[in-house]
Amino acid sequence: MRNAISAILLTCIVAAVPCVQAQEEDPEVQAKIKSGEVAHLDHDSIGEFGATRRFDVDIGWDDGAGQRPANHKTRKVRYVADCKAATLTIAAVGVYDRTGMLEKRMIVPPGASDPIKPETGSPQAKWLKDVCMA
Repeated sequence: MRNAISAILLTCIVAAVPCVQAQEEDPEVQAKIKSGEVAHLDHDSIGEFGATRRFDVDIGWDDGAGQRPANHKTRKVRYVADCKAATLTIAAVGVYDRTGMLEKRMIVPPGASDPIKPETGSPQAKWLKDVCMA
């Protein structure tokens, strides 16, 4: 009986690990600014493509928040802005190691991610305003 319970618990733990890994590979999860991080709009990345504009945001550790965790990875998020609709869509996320080498690039195909209206006062709302005024 004890072995059966142990086997069931082990199976549950092993089954949960891919869910955590899958969540870490979700571009929308990677695009979120977490506690201790800071994000900066890369003004040189702004480009206009028809009715939309694209731009990059760099997310990294805020040195004022304390020592950087050993497993922290910086990210570069590419957004597509629809200025008329005032929405943002995630187009891609690059994940970089401590040395700045690209570890992974996640590309979101058009239509795979829903456009969002940023909350008033959020960093995303400020980026949208800055990009659409450029």
